[in-house]
Amino acid sequence: MYFLRKNTLKDLKVFFVYTILLFISIISVLTFRFVFQSYDLYILFYRFFIVGEFALISHFFAFNIMQIRLKKLIKFLIVPFSIFSIYDYITSFGKPFTFYPLVLECLLFPLIIILFFYERMKYITKAPIYQSATFWIAVGFLVFSTGNFFLFLSSKLLLQDRQNMALYNHIYDFFTVLKNIFLCIAIKSSRNSKINNNEFEAIINLPFENFTSLKNKANL
Repeated sequence: MYFLRKNTLKDLKVFFVYTILLFISIISVLTFRFVFQSYDLYILFYRFFIVGEFALISHFFAFNIMQIRLKKLIKFLIVPFSIFSIYDYITSFGKPFTFYPLVLECLLFPLIIILFFYERMKYITKAPIYQSATFWIAVGFLVFSTGNFFLFLSSKLLLQDRQNMALYNHIYDFFTVLKNIFLCIAIKSSRNSKINNNEFEAIINLPFENFTSLKNKANL
């Protein structure tokens, strides 16, 4: 609640909702898996978490991207992703868990984050981008998505025996811990961030007539 009171930006509020969803999902998944021992409920709730995670994180980056078309495109991606996740759940019901929604998520997140970094490096000049909380959140999800993309893609082969399953768990745990470290840095840096979206929007919307050519000044 301290984090929510100290940050009035919409994007950080969305990130706060994501952390609540993550906490509830961990408790629920562990409960369904080990207390009730219901694999079907475990898979169903985990599917809802994947859709919720993609929707919230996509909204988070949409708030931080100022080009209207890109904002609409990122928000639109939530719809086909949700449809694909529901379709994959229905077609794979009663079968081993499929990682296709996670593969798609790990493919889309890096593309969105690259667009975010492009805009930030192009237009932010008042302070280094690493001083903002959004930078560390983006780094965390970029590392997690790129690190686990091929892991999820080859999950069927890796999960066939215990040795490969142990390797799978070690790789996944490593990138998860790394992501959480970056997210903790983001929470800490949000207290004294020098960059906000209002300044960014003001920079990106500067009219070109306010700029004068250095070459013309040299000829005066």
